[in-house]
Amino acid sequence: MTTDPATDGRSPGIRPRPSTVTLRDVAAAAGVSKASASRALDPTSQYVSSELRSRVLEAAGRLGYSPNASARATTTGATAMVAVLVSDIRDPYNAEIVHGVIEQAARSGLVATFAGTDHAIDDEIRAVRMMRSLRPHAMILTGARSGTTVSRASLEEELERYTQEDGRVVIAGDDELPFDTAVVPRRRGASELVAALFELGYRAPAVIRPDHDSAAARQWEDGIVETAGRLGMRIGSDAVVRAPMTRDGGYDAVKGLLRRGAARPDVVLAATDVMAFGSMSAMRDAGLGPGTEIGVAGFDDVVGTEDVTPALTSVNLALARVGAAAVELALTKPAAESRRVEFEPQVVIRGTTPVRHD
Repeated sequence: MTTDPATDGRSPGIRPRPSTVTLRDVAAAAGVSKASASRALDPTSQYVSSELRSRVLEAAGRLGYSPNASARATTTGATAMVAVLVSDIRDPYNAEIVHGVIEQAARSGLVATFAGTDHAIDDEIRAVRMMRSLRPHAMILTGARSGTTVSRASLEEELERYTQEDGRVVIAGDDELPFDTAVVPRRRGASELVAALFELGYRAPAVIRPDHDSAAARQWEDGIVETAGRLGMRIGSDAVVRAPMTRDGGYDAVKGLLRRGAARPDVVLAATDVMAFGSMSAMRDAGLGPGTEIGVAGFDDVVGTEDVTPALTSVNLALARVGAAAVELALTKPAAESRRVEFEPQVVIRGTTPVRHD
């Protein structure tokens, strides 16, 4: 019996597996030592020049080299992975931060993996325990969270255990946990939004806040209430409504406000842009024009704010940059004290809040 040398006795169509490219091959192709190649391929290494890293990464890509994740975990204690715990991936706010994480992780030679937590601290604790078994280089927690004081303490303990295993923890959002944080400037952004609306002639805002209690919601509302009080703007108790952080939540909140028959607000401030979109629909269904009869302002400045009619006034929080900064914090050497990176909010005035002349 003869065999086809192309198949070497195997069934037709089954090709022999290509030879495995080794780290030594990559080092030779890049013209560096094996040790230098290893450091260059480690995104956490602080002692590699950008030129050398680029040369080694180019050689690895050209040769199709894939590091052995299990071997790396054995030798370094972690895989080239960043685990992201997301409260709600459907929320455009979280999606913008995650987008920044993914892009910066890829630039840094890391793979991002995700777990949903549905805003609940107990779910976060379970996710942290699960992710620890994967031995990621870092965990990034994003989004608002709600839970008891006891569950919050349990989350901190679980994250501390992970850091004791040389893992890095970064919070992308609010500095309510004692770890490095890329801060979303909600309080300052809300304050600057109210001040800008006051300059445009608005005096009687209604506030649609999230129906769950969290540091994020409190910071946003505090920024609004404090600045409105300082400027003499009226926010009655009946003008503050709790609602789910969804389009329908915003719709039902404004529908309820208008049904009460109380003094009509001159502008509606929604905790998120998505809630603001729902608010605009409720106004139209009630025969009112968003931006003409009642102003509307959202928060986050997510994709789509410029595409609604009229375009939505919002506050740009540099969310993608917050996600990227979280990865950068995870890749730098930890400091004795928790570090805090914050970006400047930017109020973006659009068609839903024109100058008021009355």
